[in-house]
Amino acid sequence: MIGMARSVGGLQAPAFFLAVLACRALLGQHAGDREPKHLFDQGQGALAAAQYADAERDFKRLLQMGWRTAPVYTNLGVAYLRMGKIDAAIQALKRAKELAPGMAGIDLNLGLAYYRKREFAEAVPHFGAVVAVDPRNVQARYLDGLCHFMMDQFDKAVYDFEPIRDPEQNDLEYLFMLGVSYGKVKRPGDAQRVFVHLVDAGGDTPHLHLLLGKAYLALDDYRNAQTELEKAAAGESRLPYAHYYLGMLYEKIGRLDAAASEYAQETEISPGDRWAYEELTRIKLEKGDADGAVSLLEKAIARIPDTPSLLSALARAHLQKSQPEGAIPYLHRAIQLEPNNGNYHYQLGRAYLDAGRRQEGNAEMTKARTLQVEVLTGQMEALSRDASATH
Repeated sequence: MIGMARSVGGLQAPAFFLAVLACRALLGQHAGDREPKHLFDQGQGALAAAQYADAERDFKRLLQMGWRTAPVYTNLGVAYLRMGKIDAAIQALKRAKELAPGMAGIDLNLGLAYYRKREFAEAVPHFGAVVAVDPRNVQARYLDGLCHFMMDQFDKAVYDFEPIRDPEQNDLEYLFMLGVSYGKVKRPGDAQRVFVHLVDAGGDTPHLHLLLGKAYLALDDYRNAQTELEKAAAGESRLPYAHYYLGMLYEKIGRLDAAASEYAQETEISPGDRWAYEELTRIKLEKGDADGAVSLLEKAIARIPDTPSLLSALARAHLQKSQPEGAIPYLHRAIQLEPNNGNYHYQLGRAYLDAGRRQEGNAEMTKARTLQVEVLTGQMEALSRDASATH
């Protein structure tokens, strides 16, 4: 997969309206409880006004007063989601789902929360639950299809996308994903028809050329990908991701210096995204330029500090320079952010061993193996469930 979620998505799913109605009905049963009703309405007003910290305060106050209801947890979860507090949002929404398992709005928000964490496999059951209740729900189908698309499950993406062709017929990102999915499941005629419609809907714009270039790149048509991506970059020199995907293309055709140049341009255009930093770091390390990788990653981490993959990459650069003690603090930070990432524990174990700290190194290696076994077990169980579902 070529990381297409980097420019696909950003969808907002403000599914708290049903929760508001449910809560108002509930509060109406307690006419004397004016303070909770006032607090709830105040919190709802804060959500509508994008004053999310105020909304958080009001809904948490309701919980403290004993109003532990699904609508209160749902709206608190929405506030967290809008503030970027994804883990807190998931916990609040899970509690809401326990209290009201049949409320589709809760599943929609839970799915969106997992999607924003890029935990697509966790998001899919929640979007699927909404579709099961309301098969014509365009938003849930779109998001479900998007998650399957990002997991390379193109047959399932087609299943989700096809029923929403009419309402999404002018959505360029949707057409891009549907066309690529058709190509991946060996339906070239359908793919070609979608791409023709994509051109008609998008016009002769740099954004359209970027989408077409990405599509050709995903389908390994490098000649057409190069034509379209170079048109995109020439048409709008600071178009986000145009240089990133050009870098990917140039790598695939063996032009590493050109790829590095494109990635470097992308880091200046999209300084808050990690993707180009990671690819440029990999090229520098492959060329033996560990000093250049360290300099690049220090700048990247200053811009986006709590990014485990960048911290891990910086540790890898220090290890390549035979500086294990320099790598260890960055790996500790990465593990604090992603404690169940087996690769980070393996790297930390290696750093400890290289530094002569055998006891700590062996402990981290054991932890890494345990986490890797858990991941493999989970994958096998998922494959087993998929096989059972098809019989």
